[in-house]
Amino acid sequence: MKIWEKYLERKRTLYHAKYQTPQQLFDDACDIVIKCFAVCGGERMKPGYTRRNARLIFLVTDLILYLFVNLYSIAIVWGSLMDVVFCFVTLGIAIQGLAKIEAFTCPELNDLHLYNVARFKAPPRFPEVDEALFHTATMCMVFIRIFAVAFSIVAIAIYSYAILMPLIEHELSLAFGFYLPFVDYRTPVGFAINWVYQFVQVLEGCIGLMACDSCLLVLIMNATGQMDVVIVYLKQLTLLIDSNHTGQNDDEIADIIKEIVLKHLEHTKYMTDMDKLLKKQFFINFGCMIFELVASLAIVVRVPWYPGMAICLICTNQLFINCALGTFLSSKNEKLVEEIYNVNWYGLTTKHQKTLQQILLTSQHPVVLSDGFSPIDLFNFVEIYKKIYSYLMVLQKVS
Repeated sequence: MKIWEKYLERKRTLYHAKYQTPQQLFDDACDIVIKCFAVCGGERMKPGYTRRNARLIFLVTDLILYLFVNLYSIAIVWGSLMDVVFCFVTLGIAIQGLAKIEAFTCPELNDLHLYNVARFKAPPRFPEVDEALFHTATMCMVFIRIFAVAFSIVAIAIYSYAILMPLIEHELSLAFGFYLPFVDYRTPVGFAINWVYQFVQVLEGCIGLMACDSCLLVLIMNATGQMDVVIVYLKQLTLLIDSNHTGQNDDEIADIIKEIVLKHLEHTKYMTDMDKLLKKQFFINFGCMIFELVASLAIVVRVPWYPGMAICLICTNQLFINCALGTFLSSKNEKLVEEIYNVNWYGLTTKHQKTLQQILLTSQHPVVLSDGFSPIDLFNFVEIYKKIYSYLMVLQKVS
């Protein structure tokens, strides 16, 4: 943890020297996400965006074709358990892709983005607010770059496996279990066509996943940043109360409380809109990943199936990242609740105490990201793996 804090502090110092304002740093971070989305035609955060662009139409058409190709491949390899499972697993990836496209190209996503941009453009009332915004922008940039490295490693590993496998096995062997209909991959020309087709799927998948995960990260980091700003205002409120011996700060205290109420209401609306936007996507993606993990593990426990191991690792990382971000959001809310408790309540009027009490009650029952049934957090991550283990044991007994 100390190593991470030192690394983050070093990055923050570096960005302070490079960027004059938090807005510039945040804009650069968003530009990276937009460029990733642009490859797939999903740059909803860009002004003037429309879903009717050639890149997105190509992607959706490709995913629908991908679904039919997988179904065709299942019919061809029926009888070989490993090949059938491999096709089913890659089928789930296509369904996830369509769910992510629907969520991350919605107009509601742009509304959330514009609100975040407006926050960074607004002149800060206190220097601490500017520092909080810089911290949010730094977190966005650092994690986006980490995601870029991680997904690049995944892509390189997959392409290396696809290149080396035919050389090792001394035959024309594809990395994935699906292949185009009526194109015999056992011939040199057919193998080349199928290899290029799989290459395109991996490229779109890695870039698309990075764009979606980075966008989710930016949304959640801004949600925590909103609470950081509220915490700054609460600390300023306490300072004003402590120095308000003759009532000279009454007007400023009332103004600060009004600001706290407005900012917390905006945060609650932001969280509600974000949960509404992502709920269906979380449900579909978590369901697909659970299925992929159970199906892959069912084979891996029997034979050393390396693609299945890779699928298990990727799905586990995807689940963990989503749940960890949800937990990070919850922990920040707990810090906000603690800061509300730390306010000098006895120095406030009864009216202001009641106002602050309402904020406290709302903070104690916050809006959380969910899949429609369970909150997205690390506790849910553990519960998911318990279910996966249970399903796997049932499959083992049945077989």
